[in-house]
Amino acid sequence: MNNFENYVYEPIDLCACYEPMFDAPADFIEDWYREYGLRNPFSCKVTRKIGNTWYIIETECGGDEPLPSMMRRLIFSDKGVV
Repeated sequence: MNNFENYVYEPIDLCACYEPMFDAPADFIEDWYREYGLRNPFSCKVTRKIGNTWYIIETECGGDEPLPSMMRRLIFSDKGVV
């Protein structure tokens, strides 16, 4: 019983629970920053197929569009993304 009590009341390092277990590979981090690094949060990039041709469409708010219509356009532009 003494060993059980020592085990139960042993302090737990909560900070160690939330530390990352590994670092991401350097090439993954570089690719991520190249793709998403300094992107405007109000931009959207989708891929569409029209006929036999693939198009990459990127939309970005210029600041003169009302926020509700811009959000509607960004949300519904995700349909059909490959």
